[in-house]
Amino acid sequence: MQLIIIISLIFAIPCHSLFILLPLYLYPDTSASAWSNVTAAIAANENVQWQIIVNPNSGPGTYPPDANYIVAISKLNSYPNVVTVGYVATGYTQVSYESLTAQIDVYAQWSSYSDADIAVSGIFFDEVSNTATEDVYTYYQRASDYVNSKNLADGRVIFNPGAPAPSQLFNYADTIVQYENALSSYKGEETINSFQPGFNNQTCVMIHSAAEDVDVNPLVQTMVERGIQSVYFGVDCCYQAFSSVLLGSMVSAVAAG
Repeated sequence: MQLIIIISLIFAIPCHSLFILLPLYLYPDTSASAWSNVTAAIAANENVQWQIIVNPNSGPGTYPPDANYIVAISKLNSYPNVVTVGYVATGYTQVSYESLTAQIDVYAQWSSYSDADIAVSGIFFDEVSNTATEDVYTYYQRASDYVNSKNLADGRVIFNPGAPAPSQLFNYADTIVQYENALSSYKGEETINSFQPGFNNQTCVMIHSAAEDVDVNPLVQTMVERGIQSVYFGVDCCYQAFSSVLLGSMVSAVAAG
């Protein structure tokens, strides 16, 4: 009986699993046609988990989003392996708290839209300051607390300083992007060693400007071995183009990891 209990506990403990955090800033067009490479990659392997950042207008824009966004976001939400989050820029703390909360309120309102499921599960805060000061900590703690006070499914909070972050910020976020830069600047183990130690399980590595035929397998394997939480590889620095070849390679590498 004790052996059965031990085995049951082992299998009940969740294993670390790298997921994909994808910034989907491209306008979807009619029937989400501009997102077809992304949705094809999502559908290719339902065991690979995705968190997808939607960004209608450098933020939510007005409520409700336009018809093409409604169709496209509801399509994303129909996949069991996708979680959507809304984009909000913080301007390195220069955006007022009132502006942040107003944008979060609009995203929260999406959950009440009755004609389609366009609800987001959290907020991706861009242009996050990684300066280690009490003012910075207070700003982002308040932003995070506000997300958690709203009707945003699991209240997921993601910070993107794009560089190593001070340890205190990890108290306020589920994920922090500690690298956002071109593949040519990514140094594998050396880059990962530059991150705040002890927080790889909350760290995203977001790599852009990669050739579509790059072999991402050894890079992803190193991330898995080091316990990195999430990853993205893309061909475009501004997340306006998505190569089906690179998306497929990324999905295969993450699935194998």
